[in-house]
Amino acid sequence: MAPELTQLDDIFRQVARKFPEVTDWLCPIRGLLMEDPVKAEDGFNYERAAIQTWLEASDVSPQTRERMGKLLEENICLKGVIQQFKAFLKDGVREVTLAWTHGGLTDNTKRKVTLAPSDVESISRKEMCQELSKFFKELDPVEDLLHSTLDGLKVPKIVVVGDESAGKSTILEMLAMLPVFPRNARCCTRMAIHLRLRRTPGVSRATLTVSSAKGETKDVSMDMPQENGWLLVEEQMKRLQQELSEGSKIISDKKIIVEVHRPDVPCLDLVDLPGMVQSPPDKARQIEAIYEQQLNDDKSNGNQCIYLAVVAASGQAQPHTKKSVEFIVKHGLQGRTCGIFSKCDENNDADALRALTLGECTEDGESAESLGGIQLANGWVATMLKAPNGEHFKHHNFERIYLQQKQEADWFENPMVPDRKKHFASLLAGRAAGVFALVARVDAGYLKHLQENWKEFAVRRIFEKEAEAEFRLQLLGVVEDVDERQRLAQQEVQRRLGPDSEMTTMRNAFVKEVINETTEEQVRQVLKDFASGYSCEAHNFREVLKNKKDELMSILENVLKEMQACMVDKVQDILLASSKLCKDGVSDFNICTGSLRLYKQGACKSQWDVQEKLKEERIIQLCCYRDYVQAIVREHEKVCSQTMRNLREAGQEYINLLVDRRSPYLQVKSSFRHGKRKDSSDSRVVIQTDGHRDFVDDFLVCCLEHVPHPEQQQDLYKCIEVGAETPEARADFERLQEVRGLVKTARESVIRALAIGEDELQQMRWKFEVDQYAKEDAKEDLQMADVHHMEAESERATPASSQPRSAAPVAGPDLQEKCEEAADEVASARSVTSSGDTWGDTWEPVTSHSASTSEARPPSPSSVQEEKKPVEAKKEEPKKDEEKKPVETKKEEPKKEEEKKPVEAKKEEPKKEEAMKGDKEFGYAKYWADGRAKEGGGREGRAKEGGGGERRE
Repeated sequence: MAPELTQLDDIFRQVARKFPEVTDWLCPIRGLLMEDPVKAEDGFNYERAAIQTWLEASDVSPQTRERMGKLLEENICLKGVIQQFKAFLKDGVREVTLAWTHGGLTDNTKRKVTLAPSDVESISRKEMCQELSKFFKELDPVEDLLHSTLDGLKVPKIVVVGDESAGKSTILEMLAMLPVFPRNARCCTRMAIHLRLRRTPGVSRATLTVSSAKGETKDVSMDMPQENGWLLVEEQMKRLQQELSEGSKIISDKKIIVEVHRPDVPCLDLVDLPGMVQSPPDKARQIEAIYEQQLNDDKSNGNQCIYLAVVAASGQAQPHTKKSVEFIVKHGLQGRTCGIFSKCDENNDADALRALTLGECTEDGESAESLGGIQLANGWVATMLKAPNGEHFKHHNFERIYLQQKQEADWFENPMVPDRKKHFASLLAGRAAGVFALVARVDAGYLKHLQENWKEFAVRRIFEKEAEAEFRLQLLGVVEDVDERQRLAQQEVQRRLGPDSEMTTMRNAFVKEVINETTEEQVRQVLKDFASGYSCEAHNFREVLKNKKDELMSILENVLKEMQACMVDKVQDILLASSKLCKDGVSDFNICTGSLRLYKQGACKSQWDVQEKLKEERIIQLCCYRDYVQAIVREHEKVCSQTMRNLREAGQEYINLLVDRRSPYLQVKSSFRHGKRKDSSDSRVVIQTDGHRDFVDDFLVCCLEHVPHPEQQQDLYKCIEVGAETPEARADFERLQEVRGLVKTARESVIRALAIGEDELQQMRWKFEVDQYAKEDAKEDLQMADVHHMEAESERATPASSQPRSAAPVAGPDLQEKCEEAADEVASARSVTSSGDTWGDTWEPVTSHSASTSEARPPSPSSVQEEKKPVEAKKEEPKKDEEKKPVETKKEEPKKEEEKKPVEAKKEEPKKEEAMKGDKEFGYAKYWADGRAKEGGGREGRAKEGGGGERRE
């Protein structure tokens, strides 16, 4: 059956291996069969579109690198031959003879080939590009996606190493079937050359770039012809060498990158490194630096490169004496290396060459090891790629490459030396002779490495990126389902503004600071003149009361101003605050919204735990729904505005009542009748507060009565529709969905390319999840070990006198009982702090836990005083016992030590009260804006404040 036209490239390669001269039909620039060939002024034939594009940018011949004009001549004869060849492939019923005139430097030479159907019926041997395409046909379309989406994930590179002049560039040239590596005998590879093959349907183009060794900056970038690209490579190498001072001329800080886009190549990187040398030392060190850079790049991509170690077989092949082999062994690369004996035509011991290549003994019984052999996982292959002689092949390199392949096959199959015949037969039988055996070995080793190493590495990276993309989507907080969005939004508003939210904390702080402390003190200061009786002239009586009224009205206005700042202005900030992943203490993670924590302390030991919890119950980000937030704020402002108007009216009524002549709070008496001096001319009056009714109490009660409570407002928001998210949030959501989709595409491509089944994929996912937990546990153990180490160091630094003495007895059973009770209380507090209460995985605010409540609400002055009393009583009791009976100091100190801890815990709160009191404008707001992140955001902070293990306000 005649081959399909889609096999054109593969069939042409097979024909070219038998008839290398048919490469005249390939365009030197694009490397593909020409459709509209033209003859240029340099005598070579090109695809019309390709040479026209070239001449628009350059006046130098792509083949000779000499100046040329732009005159083009249509080559009708060659065009007809190529069309006949394609027709033969389509029909394939009888043989055909094709004749044409050869172009180039040997112009007007007649060429002819006769093709039979058997020449194109089957593809007997494949090049590396064809073999690896089985794998890369799945990954080629997503290669850039793998690199960009999966943090630079790349398929393994093939790196060729060897001593200087070992023939590395020739091996790479044969593997890629592209003559882009240095060929001049006096121009060895002096820098790293990277050949990047990229499968691109419908495109055939090559570019050369000179960049820094790490690829961060580009020095030169240009198009290059594919048939003689090696000329441009040598030009750039010589230019860079001329920029160096005298010395080895090794270029270690830059590299040449040749990138080839073609429809018939895999997506693969081949790296040619400078040959290693023993001397001079400076040159050896510079080359070793290039090799070290390659190792570092390999490590950064998970040690995934495949290495080809080229050893020249000239004379007596001895791999163990070569620096390149020493490099492979030193760095433990044998498991990823295939060995290649080059220049086998210069070898004078075929028996030893066979033994070294196949790992066998010689006819004399010498082992491969005794001959200097090195065992490699992918074995060894013998090659003979001697270039044909003649000036013709300097420019016709496509023909040269195919001719070299043909000559090598003939050399191994039909050796002229009898001694070689039987030994080469063993090499051929063992598939260890010739470049095609090398291709098969590289192909098998490459795919084996992909299955055994790169597969798990790539799939693990995919799992990581899937989890990251999903987590970012979850944390974005955009909810598409309308009902779920409404439910989550109301739940989140309740969490932020409800009775157990930070709003209650701010309200309590406002009551404490503004009303019960500041306002109470200010009112007392205003009325303190009246407490003992204020004397003034009777005609000034009403002026005095008016001044007092103005002062009290100013205090009332200040209360209203502070209420506006606390109960209204901060609401929008609270609602628009975004929830973020954060560290919670030494080793825990949490979702934080301002000072709020979504989960109880200790519930999430890693980011992975947080991700798993978000899968169980997702969150909504109110900042993504600004219209909804604005509607809530408007309702809240409406209620608060009415409340503030009511407070202003009620407060003003109390103030007016105070300064009224018939005020129930004041007594105005004649100084003559009630004063100490009895002067009948005395016209003064005495203003004094009435002991039966306290204006301060009534005024404060009036203020407290009108302070909004979250319980009164929690039903205000239930009827508000959430609506759509902001355009910015929608754009972020779509972008993250696209990223997730790209990761999914990459995953499916890798699964198909590596033939991963469902069961295997599930096992790999299970192993990945187990490893995530194990990794986070190990990280936590390390962090806790550091904490314990610091604590131990701190204890060792504590003076001996401050340590408790446990050996001394206590005089008196009462004191001993009290000490034991105090110790039990401390131990109990510590156990609560460390363990916490049982908490479900649902997202709900704390409602009834005393530890959280005491932490969320600052204590009142009276409660602080009440808390101080039992402590002071405890401190007094030992003194009474000491009066009755002397107590030995050794047992007294543990009591003091244990009593100190609860006392210090009690004294923490007054300190916070003083700090808040000092900042009248922002004091209560700091509870939310700054949060308790500084005071108790982590595990240690909450333990100091006396809070329990729970922290979800």
